[in-house]
Parts: sequence; C-alpha cells; structure tokens
Amino acid sequence: MVVRTLFRAVAFAIIVDLFVGLPNAWCAGARGVFALANPGKPVPSSILMNPSVDGVALLFLWQNIEPGEGDFQWRAIDEQVERIHQSGKVYSLGVIPGINTPAWVYRAGAAPFQFRWDKPWGPPPCSEARFPIPWDPVYLSRWKAFVRALGERYARDPRLVLVKIQGVNAQTPEFLLPHDRPGEAGAGRLVQCEPTDEVAEWQRVGYRPAKVREAWKESAEAYRIAFPRQQLAIESGPWGMPPIDASGTVRIGHAADRELPSSIIRVGKELLDGQFVAQNDGLEATWSWQALPELAHPGPIAFQMAWKVTDDPACRMNHFTRPCDPGLMLEAAIDRGIEAGASYLEIYQADLLNRSLNQIIAKAHRRLHESN
Repeated sequence: MVVRTLFRAVAFAIIVDLFVGLPNAWCAGARGVFALANPGKPVPSSILMNPSVDGVALLFLWQNIEPGEGDFQWRAIDEQVERIHQSGKVYSLGVIPGINTPAWVYRAGAAPFQFRWDKPWGPPPCSEARFPIPWDPVYLSRWKAFVRALGERYARDPRLVLVKIQGVNAQTPEFLLPHDRPGEAGAGRLVQCEPTDEVAEWQRVGYRPAKVREAWKESAEAYRIAFPRQQLAIESGPWGMPPIDASGTVRIGHAADRELPSSIIRVGKELLDGQFVAQNDGLEATWSWQALPELAHPGPIAFQMAWKVTDDPACRMNHFTRPCDPGLMLEAAIDRGIEAGASYLEIYQADLLNRSLNQIIAKAHRRLHESN
C-alpha cells in the first residue's frame, strides 16, 4: 500500500511538472457540461467515459485534507485527478471550509459561529453546528495557508481549468451565511427545524457587510496568487447574507442583504480581472438569477442545478410544484442557463447516470460549445 501511494504521488508530480514552464495564459477555462462530484467520492466511470460530459467539478472537505495543521492528506484528491487525467477530461477544484473546518483551527483560537442545521445532509437534522466567523484573523491566516499549499500542489496541472473561491462559507461551497429568525421557517425547506435567531447572533458578534467583503477579498487574493493560470469562481446568489446594514442594524422588511452578493461580484471582477467567473448554484426549471449576466459582464457566468431531477418526489427543480416531469424540468433549466450565457453547467450525477436523460445532456453539451 505504501509503495502504491508513493508511486501515485511520484506519477502525479511528473505530470504536473511537465507544464511548469508554460505561460500563465495556457488555461482555456471551463466549458460545457460538468459532473458535480459528491464531496470526496469517486465519480462513476460511466460518467468519465460519457462524451457529453466535458469535465468534473471536484469537491473536498478541508477537515479531511488537513486533519492536523500542516498535515496534508492529498491522496483523495490525487486519486480523482489521476482518473480524470486517464479519461482525458478536465476538472474544477473546490475545498470547503465552513462546517468542514478542522477542529485544530478552533483550538488555535478561531472564533466559531453556532447555528441550527436545517439540511437533509451533513450533521444530524436540527442539531447545533459551527463554522469560523469569516473575518476572524486566526481562521483567515490558517485558511490562506491552506490555499497556498493547495496551489503549490495543483496549480501546474493543465487539466485543472477552474478553482472555486472559498473562505466565506457555512453549510455549502456557496457565499452564504445562515440568517434565520424565529417564525421564518418556510414551506419550501427540506428540513423543518425551529430556527435560532441567527441574525441577532450576527449582531452580537459584530457583523458588518464590510467585514465580510474584506474577508472574501483576502481569500480571493490568496487564490489569485496560488492559482495564476486557472479561472477562479465564486458560487453566489441573491439570498445568502444576513439583512444587516453598515451600522449593524437589521434591515426592516428584508429577509436577506441582496446588495452584498452583488458588491462581491464587482470586487471579484476588479481584483481577478479575466480570471473571474460568477456562478450561481440555484438553477431551476422555473428560476434563475436573472441579474447575474449583467452583474458579471463582461466576464463569464455559470450555473449549478439546484437539485437533481431524478427520483425527487419533492419536485425541487420545479420549485416544489407538482406534477413535475424529470426530463422537462432538466431541459427547462438547461435552456435557462444557456440562454443566460453560461459557459458551463454543473449537473448532478444521478441525472448524468439516468439513461432517459442522455439526449438532453448530449444536446446541452452541443449547445454550450456552440455558444462559446
């Protein structure tokens, strides 16, 4: 086992070292249909062999990659990258902090934010979860050190076409922080929990939009330095931030701060210039973030499907409205994404494995390359 692991590490190093001398502009960027990988799990071989799939959106958890400070466990990433090289496809890479932040970061002094978990994945439903306060200096220093190490390991790989900017995260890879208030549990939630007053807790810890903006900017700068050849994407939407203004006051009548995500995209365009991609992870048959193309202009945009259409009786991709036909939902969502100008679409593996959807996926692949 040790010999096999060493061989893989040496082989991977040889692959990326072949490209050290290439100029910063060699990366063509992410295009087409990308399979959305489950965090840390292998993508099925049939997906890697599918000619309608252009790449894989790899996703990993920080606590698994750096379980101890400076103790980097790259094997899980290396194995998936090796399989992608063998397939001839490309990939994007994301490592999520948030609730997946290693325990040693808190032991080093990072301040946590506590909230109620209301998702059907991850920790037990309705349990207490935590993630580092995004602007905490201990957290930021350790996170930026990890980004630097990640770049040293993978930035020279020519099949790595895009990296997801993380840093301001809680439950998901998205630029999103929990902001429930009592009495706001919506009918569309997948898990019904009695919410804590997360907005009041943000006020207590000194939340300001400017602090979040500067924390994201620090992370983005770390990615820019670590990955000078790749596209760099933010995953964001209009709903993800607490409705707290610059003075720390709750915005009356607002469920979320819609200005902060827009301002972050403007910061990304300015800071990252031609590398920057604005991605939204909520594409549905009936909804897309219509402001995204204008916000990102003249840079590229992309979408991830909000959910799978295969075996989903809740009809989430139809905004929880029944009846819902899987093929019609997926096709409608793809149409929305391509018509908005998407460079790539991330699609759940269940839908890529569903043979009844093969023609829809193939058509999406053709259209995305024709439009780009």
